[in-house]
Amino acid sequence: MRLADAVGMETTYRAPQIDTSIVGVVRTLLLVQGGIAVMSTVEAIIAGVALGGLAFPIVLLTAGAAVFTLLAARGVVRRSRRARKTVIWLEGFVLFFAAIDLLLAMALAKRGLELVPTLTRIVVPIVIIRLLRRQEVRAEFGLGPTRRQRRKERRS
Repeated sequence: MRLADAVGMETTYRAPQIDTSIVGVVRTLLLVQGGIAVMSTVEAIIAGVALGGLAFPIVLLTAGAAVFTLLAARGVVRRSRRARKTVIWLEGFVLFFAAIDLLLAMALAKRGLELVPTLTRIVVPIVIIRLLRRQEVRAEFGLGPTRRQRRKERRS
């Protein structure tokens, strides 16, 4: 028997507000990336226990990336211009190292990356960058259209 039944009251909970805008999608993708970075940090800590102090810089870098990504997700939700620009740079950084990883995999293992690393390290950053550069998203951050977007509007 539930407590609510015992006192004759029934409580209803409101559903949480879900942001289904493009910025909400970007936030969700950043949270997924942040979660992956947190799990990579845990993995690096476990490897650090096995290897000793040699893995300490890797633990610091992955922990920093996790914190940085999660803070950027919070900034994007608050419509911070600086956070938007930082996320675009961060995703470019992820793409750069994914390209290096892909080239090394092709040169050393004679095959490309697996499906999950391809999605999380190449596809998701490209999607985030493309979404944050859209004109309606730029407007949500208080930015006007880019020169390219203005030229495209004039032609149509």
